[in-house]
Amino acid sequence: MKNSIYLLLVCLATVFTGCEDYLEEIPKDSISPVNFYQSEEDAVAAVNGAYAALRVNDYYSRYWITSSTLASDGCFSRLSATSDRGQIITMNDAGMVTSSRYNIAIWGAVWQAVNRANAVLDNVPEIEMDESLKTRILGEAKFLRALTYFNMVRRWGGVPLILSETVTSDIGELQVSRNTADEVYVQIIIDLTEAMQSLPNIGDYSGNDVGRASKEAAQGLLAKVQLYRQDWANAKTNAVAVINSPSGLDLMPDPKDNYWQSNGNVDNNIESIFEVQYNGVSPQGHQLGNNFEPNSNGYGPGQWGTIIGSLWWYNKFDENDKRKEATWLTEFPSLEGDTIVQWYENTYPVPHVNKYRDPLNKVSDGMAYNIKVLRFADVLLTAAEATNEAEGPGNAYQYVNRVRNRAGLPDLSGLSKEQLRDSIYLEFRKELCYEGQDYEELVRQGKFFENKEAYATYTVPPMFDDDGNVFVPNQALLDRIARYQPDLEFYEVDEWNTIFPLPQDALDKNPNLAQNPGYPQ
Repeated sequence: MKNSIYLLLVCLATVFTGCEDYLEEIPKDSISPVNFYQSEEDAVAAVNGAYAALRVNDYYSRYWITSSTLASDGCFSRLSATSDRGQIITMNDAGMVTSSRYNIAIWGAVWQAVNRANAVLDNVPEIEMDESLKTRILGEAKFLRALTYFNMVRRWGGVPLILSETVTSDIGELQVSRNTADEVYVQIIIDLTEAMQSLPNIGDYSGNDVGRASKEAAQGLLAKVQLYRQDWANAKTNAVAVINSPSGLDLMPDPKDNYWQSNGNVDNNIESIFEVQYNGVSPQGHQLGNNFEPNSNGYGPGQWGTIIGSLWWYNKFDENDKRKEATWLTEFPSLEGDTIVQWYENTYPVPHVNKYRDPLNKVSDGMAYNIKVLRFADVLLTAAEATNEAEGPGNAYQYVNRVRNRAGLPDLSGLSKEQLRDSIYLEFRKELCYEGQDYEELVRQGKFFENKEAYATYTVPPMFDDDGNVFVPNQALLDRIARYQPDLEFYEVDEWNTIFPLPQDALDKNPNLAQNPGYPQ
């Protein structure tokens, strides 16, 4: 036990430094292997450490979001097929197994997150403290463990179910075997069901506790899990319960109000159900914006520009869809500030992603916007799809049309069940693109194998000069645009790529782990 406590304390000492809000630092002299897990404050500190595991660079900060985005048809990497990000977007089997920093880093980070949640669940029950607070903390830990396992099972298929605290969060040292995907999903559903019965409504949190897991977060995530399991009736029941929550959840007035470009309340707004908390609590922040900003154009603090928009996907957005402007960056000030750079004048002449534009340069100030994990719009679309599958289109329209109307689009009506299903699929992808679900939605919808063909065809959208006049491109510009579209020569998609491979390092450490079919053994 002392070794296990010491491991947690090292983690806590790392993540608490400089933290504020509900990760406010507790007195360092109250944390020691002798007296930890003795008080109510210790219990709160432990669950705060479990939340902090989501924020490390190897998890939501960079790797989970960017690899979920890159392995899709919505964007590609400007880097070569041998780079970390290039290996993910091309689904390079050998590279993803042996050398992809993204795949390796996420595999390590998620086990740390699971172990911190397990530490709470194993140790907090024995603490003499306020019982209602104890119940809430245990519900939070179950939610966090379920969220991480949901990410894991979608990424790698069946993984080992570790439900007790271990001395190490290095899964390779445990010599455990894999559970089936079905077994993992069963545990996720158990954790979320118990969590929603233990957690307060989101509207009951205030002050420093805003942002913690809530009943709506657990129930909304459960509905999404049930959508993946095609458990339509229960997915609808849980999604509708969140929609009708007494906490007053709703859509923000404009799609852009959820993203960094907005000047309003972006973090923890009325549309937010669960976010990874960075703003005001993380001295390190995260580097998501750097991945999406135009490369070396003086626009934004990082300007890596490693993730580039696909023209094929850009063209899927109707001109009158408000999400087009909220999602895509098509012009920005020049370095001198006296002219506007149009998308076709970029170093890489394609529209860039606008959701992570950082106009206030908060990353450079040692802060960052939160990362959104579950939004009200996501729950509305979950209700729409589950209702359509369970009952047909009738009652499903009300949910999907709320999302469309917010985007400035007309109601859907008069569709067959199959037509509405395809429409909802597209709404999922447009509403949530670049929010860490692109790859997962392609796989869930059964459209993953269409994306290679999608990349092969595109049309050049209308171009405008700085005065808003239509610009007619010459052949040299068209050729340049074509040169910076995805390179299909290196694009590999096979039937086994609906899940990622386990990293070779994990297999080497633990011979009881079996590689996923299709990948180099």
